[in-house]
Amino acid sequence: MNAAATPTPPSNPAGAAAWLLLIMAWLCFLIPFPGLGMFVGWPLNLVAFILAIVAMSKGGAWKGIVPLVLSLIASPLIYFVGGVVFAGTVSSMSRSAVEPLAEPSPADERSDGDINIAQADAVEVGARQLYLDYQANEVAADVLYKGKQLLITGEVAAIQTDFMDKPQVQLKAGSNEQVTISGLSRDEAGALHKGDAVIAACTGNGMLLNSPVARDCELR
Repeated sequence: MNAAATPTPPSNPAGAAAWLLLIMAWLCFLIPFPGLGMFVGWPLNLVAFILAIVAMSKGGAWKGIVPLVLSLIASPLIYFVGGVVFAGTVSSMSRSAVEPLAEPSPADERSDGDINIAQADAVEVGARQLYLDYQANEVAADVLYKGKQLLITGEVAAIQTDFMDKPQVQLKAGSNEQVTISGLSRDEAGALHKGDAVIAACTGNGMLLNSPVARDCELR
């Protein structure tokens, strides 16, 4: 007589699917992409948990106990690690964006001798005269002043901030006319008062909104 065939144990696709979804959930937790772990990883982990219970009911407790326990214990730990990785990635990107802004400008790197030479070559002009020259002929005034080192004298009319919240000072150039100088430190601008007479070493920057402007200014 032929020996009785040994029955083949039933396959357990629910258990295999639970493992697959659990691994996919962990990958979503670890990939540093906003919302991936919360909105994709956790639903996958929940489905893996349910499939593990199905596997246990179909093939016995040991068929799904391991993925079930891991979905409850290991998944929160992996999610926490993924959060740390994401925070580190964001912090690194933020530093990379800010560091170029902190590089010293050419003006900061100049020696005292270079600054003295620049001041000796600077064009001395009053705020009123600068304004009148630009009103008379903007093109000719640009030839004289734009991109040139200037020593501008005038009386403070207003201390403000520009659209980037950086100090900006208006010098009187007439009854309602003004010359704008920028680039002062907050300490310099904060110490000024309306009516103060100042001398500012600046770089001419042409005309904006019908008024002369100067950048990279320092008080003398």
